[in-house]
Amino acid sequence: MLVLGGGSAGCVLAARLSERSDRTVCLVEAGPDYGPYEEGAWPDDLLDARRLAFSHAWETDREDRSQLRARVIGGCSAHNACIILAGAPSDYDEWGSGWTHAELAPCLRRAERELRVRRFGPEELSPWHRAFADAAGAGAIVHPVNAVGSVRWNTAFAYLDRARPRPNLTIRAETVVDRIEPERGCVVTDRGELEAGTIVISAGASGPPGILLRSGIGPGFDHDLPVGEGLTDHVGVGLSWEATARLQEETARFEEKRPLYMGQVTLALSSSACAEGVSDLFLFPGVDPGYEISAAVFAMKPASRGRVSLLAQDPARPLAIDHGFLADDRDVDVLVEGVEAIRALVDTQPLATYAARETRPGRDVAAETHVRTSARGFFHPVGTCAIGRVVDESGRILGLDNVFVADASIMPTIPRANTNLSTVALAERLAEWI
Repeated sequence: MLVLGGGSAGCVLAARLSERSDRTVCLVEAGPDYGPYEEGAWPDDLLDARRLAFSHAWETDREDRSQLRARVIGGCSAHNACIILAGAPSDYDEWGSGWTHAELAPCLRRAERELRVRRFGPEELSPWHRAFADAAGAGAIVHPVNAVGSVRWNTAFAYLDRARPRPNLTIRAETVVDRIEPERGCVVTDRGELEAGTIVISAGASGPPGILLRSGIGPGFDHDLPVGEGLTDHVGVGLSWEATARLQEETARFEEKRPLYMGQVTLALSSSACAEGVSDLFLFPGVDPGYEISAAVFAMKPASRGRVSLLAQDPARPLAIDHGFLADDRDVDVLVEGVEAIRALVDTQPLATYAARETRPGRDVAAETHVRTSARGFFHPVGTCAIGRVVDESGRILGLDNVFVADASIMPTIPRANTNLSTVALAERLAEWI
């Protein structure tokens, strides 16, 4: 078996599939592999759960932070904000047979155990995050995190490290996949050809379309499937404020005793267009070195769709990633309500004691203007090889017997939560079927 991509899902799949000694598994990753955690070779930024890390990313075709995707063993679980949240049960029920919340729940729980998920205690919340939690009351979610102390516990540590000694598992790092040739059971890379009876593509929401389109699988080819279509990400905008002297003093005292995390709390809200019993807005307060304070708002069930396509056949070239943010005006309306909700909340105590002048975009800028000019993604892309459109319910590409896709790209709709836990659970479930 060949697993193409060593990210959040790929590490899970390589570890689970190699549990059977009668299989030979090769995990192929374009980025570096720094080995087991205990050997101490991992870069500090990838270990630091307090901050996002972007040092290991694929090249993009333009300055667009929303396009960033990890290029390292562990994938986005090695550089994200360590937030472990599940979507609403109805989010998974939308995915169809085999993927209902009742069926996926055991995998979600297993993923949490393997990732060593813990929750921040009240004493661990920074003053800025604690103020948001106090202001929001029951609507505040104090994040469960995949962090051991302040170490980002990525899927390479959680799954792959215990599998590394197995003689039936090989890891080929710094190997870029060009294309697959299913009829030959062959994968063409920049370091030669690899052969296997089963090929599993696990390269995030953008990687699989690139590999498949270069392989002649997609719109207009003999295997005419909507590969790359339906790209979905949570879309949002950020606001910033000048920190008052009181907040700076309290945060400095806090940091003398506790690590200062960029993100610790999410506020789940419902817009006027939201269905009853669920939320469709996340408010995400943040604090950065120098005590720069901010809060972002994201639409968690966006209606807009984009696509991933090729700029060139060369796998070293960036992909064309068009998120299609705000293509549907319903997303604008939801986000405008979110911006107005943030501003109203910051005007109340205890937040008003900590936030002085609004520096981004400035209180004189209308919410709709800010939304339309500053929209960005939440690093949660899904849907480009969706179940029912490109793959069947087991992840097998329609019309091909020996090729599977097993990552966030097969999610037919986006969960209303950060997607890393859902991706790991999805990989757990597919490992049972492949």
